[in-house]
Amino acid sequence: MQDPASSAAIRPGLILLAHGSRDPLWRQPIEAVQLAVQAMQPGLPCLSAYLEACAPDLATAAQTLIAQGSNHLTVLPLFLGTGKHAREDIPRLLEALRQQHPQCRFTLQTAAGENPRVTALLAQLAIEAAASDAPANIQIQDKK
Repeated sequence: MQDPASSAAIRPGLILLAHGSRDPLWRQPIEAVQLAVQAMQPGLPCLSAYLEACAPDLATAAQTLIAQGSNHLTVLPLFLGTGKHAREDIPRLLEALRQQHPQCRFTLQTAAGENPRVTALLAQLAIEAAASDAPANIQIQDKK
């Protein structure tokens, strides 16, 4: 039997999936990636989604993109590594979405932090931080 999603024209969508946090400032870098994707590829529908503690969740983001006409959703976990969430939780959530939306194809990418370009960039940032006399971006005050 032919996959229903394979017979239709491919209309991609992208979900940037992150862990989530109750702290609203935590979302800023994730949403900055989303804005950069939208600026670089304005024709590619792209949403951020979160596993916990903030909205939208993966199912809501997928439903939104499907309602907008996407039929092939790529999920990019914005995690540094492939831990339990990326190994077990995300694939389980995607399987549920495949059951709910058989007309849509879902592709799960490897955690972004495992991409050699991200590894190289993090190494470069670490080297620059070690060589810099400038103060850190974040000021942590001792609580006494």
